[in-house]
Amino acid sequence: MWGVIPAAGRGSRVADDHVNGCKELISINGRTMLQRTIDELRAAELEGIVIVTSPEKPAIQSTLEESGEVARGDIIFVEQSKPNGLVDALEKAIPVCGEEMLVATPDNLYIRHPCPAFELMNVYRSSGRSVVGVVPVVGDWGEMLKDTGRVDSLNRVRSSKYRVLSGILEKRKNKPFPITDPPRWRCTGRMVLTSEFWRQTGYDDVEKLGSLASQGRLFAAELDADYVDVGIPTGLTYAREYYGE
Repeated sequence: MWGVIPAAGRGSRVADDHVNGCKELISINGRTMLQRTIDELRAAELEGIVIVTSPEKPAIQSTLEESGEVARGDIIFVEQSKPNGLVDALEKAIPVCGEEMLVATPDNLYIRHPCPAFELMNVYRSSGRSVVGVVPVVGDWGEMLKDTGRVDSLNRVRSSKYRVLSGILEKRKNKPFPITDPPRWRCTGRMVLTSEFWRQTGYDDVEKLGSLASQGRLFAAELDADYVDVGIPTGLTYAREYYGE
């Protein structure tokens, strides 16, 4: 299985911090978010990495070429000509890697977890199903999040140590994420997609994943990590303060 890094988005929420027009090149503790994501996918021992770029962001490829990352021969670039959403971006990678892929968005930081992608692959190998990385949302970092990607519930699968998502709740972008005890779960920027995903009806990735969840066909990889969305200003500030920057 290949890893796919969608890097064609505008990243407008942290535009003031962009490096050469790219949020993926923002550095945290001496390493860009894009390099951190590449490191993670390599540690998961995937076959290769597809990076979906935009014609408006040539610095993605040039920076990786200059740093020597491309010289290893495991990175292929494809282009999303227009910002038509995540599903469209992932479709651009299919001619290279096929319909099964591990998707890793480069604006997510998992503090204290060495390799979320490896954990997702373990669940995939056991279940053969699509998998979403989920984290329990707690303060202080959880208080930065809006109520999106919240998991309805996680249900134990008979004769399995893994759980399935029963559903993904409707987005409430103007509401804070509910901090509860015990904490609620939230989807993060890591997922393994199988060919089943592409056969689901739905406009975007959330609707397609929700369709799989309603059928009991979407598994969860429970990540023990402080999840930080570096794609929002408060998340970026939190990450830099955590590393003393």
